[in-house]
Amino acid sequence: MASQRTSSLVEFLRQSKAAYLDAVKAGDARDWTVVMGNEAGDLDSIASAIAFAWYTSKVNDAAAVPLTQTPRADLHLRAENLHAIELVKLNPDTDILCIDDVPASDAFPSSKFALVDHNRLHPRFSRDNPECRVVAVVDHHEDEGLYKDSADPRIVVVPTGSCSSLVACLFEEHRDHMTPELAMLLLCSILIDTGGLKPGGKAEEADRRAASFLAPIASALQDRAVITGLAQPSPENDPSLQGLHATLQAKKASVAHLNTLDLLRRDYKEYSLTPATTPSREILVGLSSVPIGFKSWLPRHHDFWSHTERFMTERGLTVLGILTSFRSEKIGKSGKGKHRREQMYVVRDDEDLAKALFDALEDCEELQLKRKTFPDFGVHKGFGPGFRTRIWKQKNVDATRKTTAPVVKAIIEGRRGIANL
Repeated sequence: MASQRTSSLVEFLRQSKAAYLDAVKAGDARDWTVVMGNEAGDLDSIASAIAFAWYTSKVNDAAAVPLTQTPRADLHLRAENLHAIELVKLNPDTDILCIDDVPASDAFPSSKFALVDHNRLHPRFSRDNPECRVVAVVDHHEDEGLYKDSADPRIVVVPTGSCSSLVACLFEEHRDHMTPELAMLLLCSILIDTGGLKPGGKAEEADRRAASFLAPIASALQDRAVITGLAQPSPENDPSLQGLHATLQAKKASVAHLNTLDLLRRDYKEYSLTPATTPSREILVGLSSVPIGFKSWLPRHHDFWSHTERFMTERGLTVLGILTSFRSEKIGKSGKGKHRREQMYVVRDDEDLAKALFDALEDCEELQLKRKTFPDFGVHKGFGPGFRTRIWKQKNVDATRKTTAPVVKAIIEGRRGIANL
């Protein structure tokens, strides 16, 4: 099936979405390549999926469609995503294909997948889908070593600040296919993921290289004053770019209007693991990243306890980890509050697993967790029977979920040595 002949990004997204859904309805979607980021649905996943689908269509002349695993009703939970999408003249309501736009069925209607911003296909896409195969992987998370015989390209580079950087670098040999809108979308993602390309931060060589490639192209968006001057040789020092980063970060941190259920599902990933304590079963483990601290959250959300129990029960979770990342209200010499992280884990109906997990987390040198009590945050523990919980301050503020997830997996699956690297 030939790619859609379109000249602009918005035309490509609208036409590929419509054509794909028509193909699904006609039972003819097997030849499409579905490009998707991870289920947390951050800007890196969305931008990378859009860019790689465009690349697949334009460079490889193949039918491809970007898919976000975020339900349509949850798109509003990430204001920074909406800001970046609207900045490049896209309409999230008409131009983004969400997981629940695809008609529900026993088996997913397509069999070819390209994974960006993760490197393991979620079981829901392979279930009852015997022809399922992963034809491409571009990622910056821990490499699980899958799809080496089927994925081309297969690019997993750790460490890299943003997956968008790796996707952008694919266009260096195909510059004519990089548009100002796509460059801006990728650049926004890189800025968020690397803290504005701050030296000594999360930015790696691939991120700086990608930003230098994208910035001059993005500057062609003449009617967007926010990017005036982005063609400078060192984007990380450009005032306009840093202003864009500040705006995106402010949008990302603006969550005061969200309730506990919104906060838990806003940036959420789920894993199916086999615990060493009971190897005869699989359990579901969720990790929610939340951009506010527990001291601001828990006393103001009296439904925290009931909403968290509901969140776990509805998803069938045995373990939920809540990972906070925020800045303290006290302003330092830099003009900003100090970066802080905390972790809370809740285990449902498994006392042995709770003890093993909590003890191992406290021994983990990589996370450097310091045990706290709920009164330290102005509340008393309010979970019902069967829910066991513990809460910590995380002293290693550089350890994100990308670091925490492999640690939790190793502990639960009994690979303790990995957790204490």
